[in-house]
Amino acid sequence: MVSKAEILGEQLIGRITGRNPDYGGILAQVTGAQGTAKTSVLLSFTKNTIKTNPNEKCFWREQTNAPIQIFKLGLDNITFMIPKGGRVIFRDRSSQLEHIKIDPVIEFTSLRDIYDLAEPGKANVVFFESPFTWMDFIEELREVGEWVNIFIDEMADIAPAVSSGKLHKKIRDFSGTMGAVRRCMMNVFYNTQTAQDIDWRVRKKVMMRVFLPGAIQEKNCRVTQKAIDNLLRDPVNGNEAYIDMGGEFGITKFADIFKPVPGYHIEAHIVPKEMVST
Repeated sequence: MVSKAEILGEQLIGRITGRNPDYGGILAQVTGAQGTAKTSVLLSFTKNTIKTNPNEKCFWREQTNAPIQIFKLGLDNITFMIPKGGRVIFRDRSSQLEHIKIDPVIEFTSLRDIYDLAEPGKANVVFFESPFTWMDFIEELREVGEWVNIFIDEMADIAPAVSSGKLHKKIRDFSGTMGAVRRCMMNVFYNTQTAQDIDWRVRKKVMMRVFLPGAIQEKNCRVTQKAIDNLLRDPVNGNEAYIDMGGEFGITKFADIFKPVPGYHIEAHIVPKEMVST
């Protein structure tokens, strides 16, 4: 028999792909111990969004200098976008970091360029020379006037808990942007191992929290640490997770297991300015 918590969990998952302009978008946070499939959860959200809302544009943030995870979504479902100028290159970890070309790659010259050139129904993987540019890009997307989806692998790179000077002020302004996501027909999903690694001003804007095994319970959340500690880990059939949103919480299982694509040990790398040929 399906439990009430499981029913509510599926209803909350349904909010991710549902579209109601009167209710608005979602800012969701995924946390869990290392190896509990946080990136797979983002891939699952991306896959379902592309399937149920193929006319919308989706943007994915990938870490640099590490194997690209978005390949697991399928080569036909992704497009790469890099700034014009030659500082973002791709390297193959299977060939001593040899510089390689991948396809398709779209070059952009401005933040608005990214949105205009992006393909609907695909994960548009955007690489910036600085991870902090994501704050500017999300602010830019508030102006497009239609549903848009952002998936960020490791938010702590973009809005770290410890900052100072100009970055501290930039994150302060960015937290206001995140608070407006719901009213701007935008969905933003991000993951991090520990929520405390992210600036508290951003975290307090989160509407939906997904707790995977090993996650740390947060204040003002009805899901207890004991309940999180009892979540089942199943690398074959998918890990359990609690979802908390607006005081409601349910349990679900992320059954999508995204396996690496054989031979695709490719990473993005930012070339230092002094090494770019002119």
